[in-house]
Amino acid sequence: MTAILLSACASNLDNSFFPNSKSPPTDNVKLQLLTEDELAFLRDPKRLRWFNLTEEKVLNQLAQRDEQGVKQYVSDMMATMSAAGFQDGQDKTSTIKNGILEPLSTTADSASIPLNVDAQGYNKSKIIQPAIFDKYKRTPGPINLQRYVNEQDGIPTFAGAPVAIRTADLVAGQVEVAFVGVPLALGSGWRDSQHAPTVLRGMYGLGGYDIAGGVDPTLILSIADFGNIATSYLSTELNVDHIREQISAMIEAGTIPFIVGGDHSIMYPTVAAMSDSYGKTAFSVVQLDAHFNGKRGLDHYYSDAQSVSRLLEDQIIEPGNLIQVGLRGPSQDKEALEWLRETGVKYHTMVEVEEKGWDVVQSNTIAQAKGAESTFVSFDMSVLDPAYAPGAGRPIPGGISILQGISLVRRLCAETKIIGFELLDVAPYLDTSYKTALNANYIMHACLTGIAMRKQGITGSNHLDPLAFSPN
Repeated sequence: MTAILLSACASNLDNSFFPNSKSPPTDNVKLQLLTEDELAFLRDPKRLRWFNLTEEKVLNQLAQRDEQGVKQYVSDMMATMSAAGFQDGQDKTSTIKNGILEPLSTTADSASIPLNVDAQGYNKSKIIQPAIFDKYKRTPGPINLQRYVNEQDGIPTFAGAPVAIRTADLVAGQVEVAFVGVPLALGSGWRDSQHAPTVLRGMYGLGGYDIAGGVDPTLILSIADFGNIATSYLSTELNVDHIREQISAMIEAGTIPFIVGGDHSIMYPTVAAMSDSYGKTAFSVVQLDAHFNGKRGLDHYYSDAQSVSRLLEDQIIEPGNLIQVGLRGPSQDKEALEWLRETGVKYHTMVEVEEKGWDVVQSNTIAQAKGAESTFVSFDMSVLDPAYAPGAGRPIPGGISILQGISLVRRLCAETKIIGFELLDVAPYLDTSYKTALNANYIMHACLTGIAMRKQGITGSNHLDPLAFSPN
């Protein structure tokens, strides 16, 4: 087949296109619409390698297209490569000195992190591949990666779901829940949570029947795996806008984003995307976490310890619509608790759980979440006691049990309208067992169950399926 394509292409290309080609072209019909700049681009091996193209691959591509198609193909490559560089006016800047970007120089007294705006691939990882580069043309919609009818150990995806590559796939497939990984670990200092999306895809627990809810969410809901959002491992700041844009695009496609981090710095752009799409007063944020993440005055502008304070200071959410559950440990001192009270954030510490009991705290949390039209859940694995999640990024003893976490999440997702869910701070390589990853998937399954129950009209307070109880 390659020989045929090369032969077909060779009959339509100029002799000088590839001077060392073993199949020298004879005329320039396919290239007649290209400008001199476009011809120069197509003849530059260095720029072609940027797209992982070789002489043979280029000839194959050109053989499949007419003159107009060739021009579109080359111009799209040129536009993509141009967009990958620093975009003056689009990429945020505070100061540029001698061609070096200092993005945060106005927000901290200490020296900022210099970035090279002349780097050819400054935005390379954030550029969505144009559809014209797709090797195979297809009708939009999620792609099933299973080879067998009953696939057990195939290519891992979240909940064994089909893969969506573009937002058009989400729209065409009428996807209700779309999982997306955000492999970012730099915001906490623990350098492992970037592996969580990969590990959780390969861990069981995200699919199947739920005894308490009486439903199998993977049969009731249209679910897809939307892959990973590209992240820069060297700068938290460079990720904020791109994550925010990608989550917003998922919402616009009509899906409920299930975000799998990554550390809790991700909470800033994910909640910001919800606010952009729904309005800051339209939803509650229920944050299950050992840490209040409301630090102020730190030397970096974005981190997991500041995700809440940044959201409030930037007026992205209403303080009264934020409910925190599971706070404990030294990251909350007297000043922190006073700040939460002064700002109007609702919070439930583990001291309150010990004094009032879990049932009371759970009921109060759900009632508070219902104060807004819909709910976003931010679940940090540190809310669980380390006995259940030793691979949490910042574990603190004395947390809630996995049973309590599953119960609250299932109820929130059944009894309130969920617009988004995020599972954060799984650091899988810190856990030599599989319990952290397994429990993380069961937490997400609990929310899927709740959403499926709500779709089935099962929204009563603390509904439990009768079949879960023995009649004897």
